Amino acid sequence: MARLVSTAAAALLLLSAGSAPHAAAQGAGGADNEAVAIIPFANISGTEDDAWYGAGIAETLAASLQGAGVTIVYGEAPAGADDAAAGRALGAAWVIGGSYQRQGGRLRITARVVDTATGSVMRTSILDGAVAELFALQDRLAADLRPALPAERRAAPPQAAAGAPGVAAPPPPARPAAPPAGVRPPAAPSAPRREERPAAATAPLATGLAMAPRILIDGPPPPVAPATVARNAAGAVTMRATRLAQPLRLDGALDEGFYEVVPPIEGFLQQMPIEGAAATERTEAWVFFDDENLYVSARLWDSAPEERWVANEMQRDSFQLIQNEYFGIALDTFYDRRNGFGFLISPLGGFADYQITDEGNPNIDWNPIWDSRAGRFDGGWTVETQIPFQSLRFRPGLAEQVWGIQLSRNIRWKNEVVHSTPVPISGGPGEFRLSAAATLTGVQVPSGNRTFEIKPYAIGGLATDVASGIRNDGTGDAGIDVKFGVTENLTADFTYNTDFAQVEV
Repeated sequence: MARLVSTAAAALLLLSAGSAPHAAAQGAGGADNEAVAIIPFANISGTEDDAWYGAGIAETLAASLQGAGVTIVYGEAPAGADDAAAGRALGAAWVIGGSYQRQGGRLRITARVVDTATGSVMRTSILDGAVAELFALQDRLAADLRPALPAERRAAPPQAAAGAPGVAAPPPPARPAAPPAGVRPPAAPSAPRREERPAAATAPLATGLAMAPRILIDGPPPPVAPATVARNAAGAVTMRATRLAQPLRLDGALDEGFYEVVPPIEGFLQQMPIEGAAATERTEAWVFFDDENLYVSARLWDSAPEERWVANEMQRDSFQLIQNEYFGIALDTFYDRRNGFGFLISPLGGFADYQITDEGNPNIDWNPIWDSRAGRFDGGWTVETQIPFQSLRFRPGLAEQVWGIQLSRNIRWKNEVVHSTPVPISGGPGEFRLSAAATLTGVQVPSGNRTFEIKPYAIGGLATDVASGIRNDGTGDAGIDVKFGVTENLTADFTYNTDFAQVEV
């Protein structure tokens, strides 16, 4: 039935908009100033049986918006092109695209209206509902997006487009909209030398763009705010970190307002048992930062009651932690696709940290300063992590960083391992396979990020032996350990009168 309706929508589109010439004036670069391109929505779930939804949603939107006083252009996006590039290829000044994800009987549709000239996202809508309510969701989506179309924006005063359910008001031309509470707007990107910006890594410098990469990105261009993730046809992923105006309250509750307005990173894929299949349990993740810390948070849905979870290890760096349910983070801070740092957190709050060398050889003696909290919600568990920039090493001299990142989850009770990017089952632990990790953009690090730690110690004792006549014989000792960052990637350790019972490995 749904396929028939989708086909009918396509037929209606061809009759109403098909090959009719555009009546609106042509703008710069051949783009129709009134034309709106609608492209098939991306299938984040990855399930082949769901593939038809993408074209069906786009076709229904095209039919619903045809009477909005604009020319509708429907077509496929060129392989690897972002929304703005797809709209330009179709000769339109605006483009509507997005994605959808099905988890069991639930469906989430994310849509955005993008200005093809600048890449700015003028309106976003995120709708959740039952799969059986698909037709109603599509009608709501068309109503949400209609105020952002050119004819509607001309006819209505600016405030009339604001306040629609589930969307952000489009920014005025000369002044971007205020960011959500607790989220700081992205800083204006610096202007690197021309030779430092390969064409494959270049994105338009538009309001809301997190950064202008200075090195070649191994994946799609950075997502444009408010989007936090972009994917291409090859499965490569680029994520965008969001700056916070104040430090995150580390309690594992995920109750701050920005969790409601910053789109989560979703679409995790199995490494095992079924390589490349969509995860059977939903995972939502966020990457934030402020002037001092990187924050990674996740909401991990689980269909099993807590008593079925495998969670019994609390010892730091215990090998048994990998036999528990856990959420994993791997950071390739030099973006060499081979080396990095890993972090694991279990539902009990147990944790591990390690260095990765040549996509393996984990060094569990690496014990940096960081913190995490796990929590519960009705339907699963949550985690918030705080990793100080001073606990990491990264490329010096670049305020705006490009890193590799892999987000992972072990659903131990059903022996399922999932990651934010595709990892082959033959590749070993996915957290180590940094060559397959996503790209993280938008992180702005502090200057002079060199470690300086002082750890003094003192120890004393008092002994009394009445039989031998020794009374209150006191002993004592003291010493100090100093850790100093000579360069961004070279640390010197000094010690005086080392207490070998306390010294760091």
